[in-house]
Amino acid sequence: MIHSLFLALAALAWMSPAAKIRAPIASLYESLQTNSMRFVVDTAGLPDSVRGPNWATGWKLERDGGTRPGGTEAITLVWTGKDSPFPRRDWVQVRVERQELVPVARGRFLSGDAIDSSRLDWQWRRTTGMRVIPPTPDSVGRFRTRTGISPGQAIWRNQLELRPVFHKGDLVKVQAGNQGAFASIDAVALEDGFAGSKTHLKSPWGKTITGLTKSDGTVLVH
Repeated sequence: MIHSLFLALAALAWMSPAAKIRAPIASLYESLQTNSMRFVVDTAGLPDSVRGPNWATGWKLERDGGTRPGGTEAITLVWTGKDSPFPRRDWVQVRVERQELVPVARGRFLSGDAIDSSRLDWQWRRTTGMRVIPPTPDSVGRFRTRTGISPGQAIWRNQLELRPVFHKGDLVKVQAGNQGAFASIDAVALEDGFAGSKTHLKSPWGKTITGLTKSDGTVLVH
């Protein structure tokens, strides 16, 4: 009887599908990489494959996390099959090291200095567990320093603030119109203008107008 039970369990194990998870988990994190962020995934401690229920006909991996993975993360292995109304979920833990490109000051920056990429070196730094975020290479030119920064110091987003594309009192080109037809006027900025934000201006007729500030220093009014 014991021998028969053993054979029955062996048969069930043979029928149960197996999910090979190491390579797919590595690929999952590879798909999250960018030009300024990469991941080192430790899959050595994971089993080569995980057995699922005998009714399963397929499986997939799901990750419930943010856009900056790091540390020990739980990956959900979801088993699906037409004979089960509810999928079964297994959880696998994986260790992930996050590395990001971080700007490093070549020289000294004073408070309020514009960030010039020619004065920066970009280095890969381990940022696992860090809450601070570095500015990305394609956005760094939009910022100025909040405080002084010493030579050789890494620069993080909380040390920077957006710099205005024009200042209060400047004469600004305003485009107004819709459906491809635009007219331009010059208006006086009532406040500093930041790319991507709304700005108030005074028209030549003394009326206050509001528009969206563009990165080239113009304002678009619909």
